[in-house]
Order: sequence, then structure tokens, then C-alpha cells
Amino acid sequence: MNDRLITIVTRTGLILAVTLLLQGMRLLFPIPPQISMFLIGSLVNACLALAVLKIGWKSGLVVACITPVFAWLEGMLPFFPFIFPTAVGNSIFVGVIYLLRAYRLLGLYGAACCKMVAIYSAFYILFGCIDFPETVRHMILMSMSWPQLVTGVLGGTIAYRIAKRIHMAS
Repeated sequence: MNDRLITIVTRTGLILAVTLLLQGMRLLFPIPPQISMFLIGSLVNACLALAVLKIGWKSGLVVACITPVFAWLEGMLPFFPFIFPTAVGNSIFVGVIYLLRAYRLLGLYGAACCKMVAIYSAFYILFGCIDFPETVRHMILMSMSWPQLVTGVLGGTIAYRIAKRIHMAS
């Protein structure tokens, strides 16, 4: 392995560890679910954005796909099939950040919009294929709508401010 690859893998592992620690805060601190959704969601989105901005899109994809698995293991995603639409939404967030990175903060906000549409649509399609109780569908679709935009925008803003201030030596 060359030094550049080792650096990328190490940084990806570190950002993934930080993301999983932040995501796991809900298990340690009794935060009301509504506050937890916005606080933890914003911090996780900030980590996704930082992974892309400071390491690369592949690093962002790793974090985007692993975090929903841990959310399910922690009980934050109540059903196993929810891992997949969540990973899709996170991956689109990462991809759009990468594609629009030249637009800086506006690109991050665009990525938040795309994530909201993607994750809502993915859950809507899932609910069309698998029968879930109406109350569960309504609750999940609500939390996958505008709150995803809010947490994406807040997370993008946090990541942008941090990314401006840190320099990554190669």
C-alpha cells in the first residue's frame, strides 16, 4: 500500500469513528427524540460532508453506507429494510456535495435538498413494496421530509465552517 492510500483509509476510519460516536450519543444521553433527530442528524450530516470535502467522495460513501447499519443496530431505524433507503439518501447527499463542491455553501444546500427528495422518495417506494402499519408509514415519511432538509443544511453549514479552518497535510 502506498502512503496516500494509507492516509485516506486512516482518515476515513477516523471520520467514521467520530460519526458513529456522535450517532451513538442518543444511547448515552436522554435527549428527547425530536431534539435528537435535529442535533444528531445535523452532526452526522456534518461528518458526511466533511468526509467528502476533506478526504474524498469514496470516503463519504463509506460513512454514508455504514452509519445506517449502526443506526439500525442501535434501534434508531426500527426495521432492517430502512437501512437501504437511508443509505441511498446519504449516498446522494455525498455525491451531490462532491459534484457541487465548487459552489461551496450553496452546493451543500443543494445537496441537502437532493437528500431530502431522495430519502423521502426511497421510503415512499419502500412503503409501496412492503406493507407497514399506517401510523409507522406516516411517522417515518414525516421524519424523512423537511427535517432531512434542516439537518442537511445545518450539517452542511457546520462542515463548511470546519473545512475552511482545517488544513489536511498529505
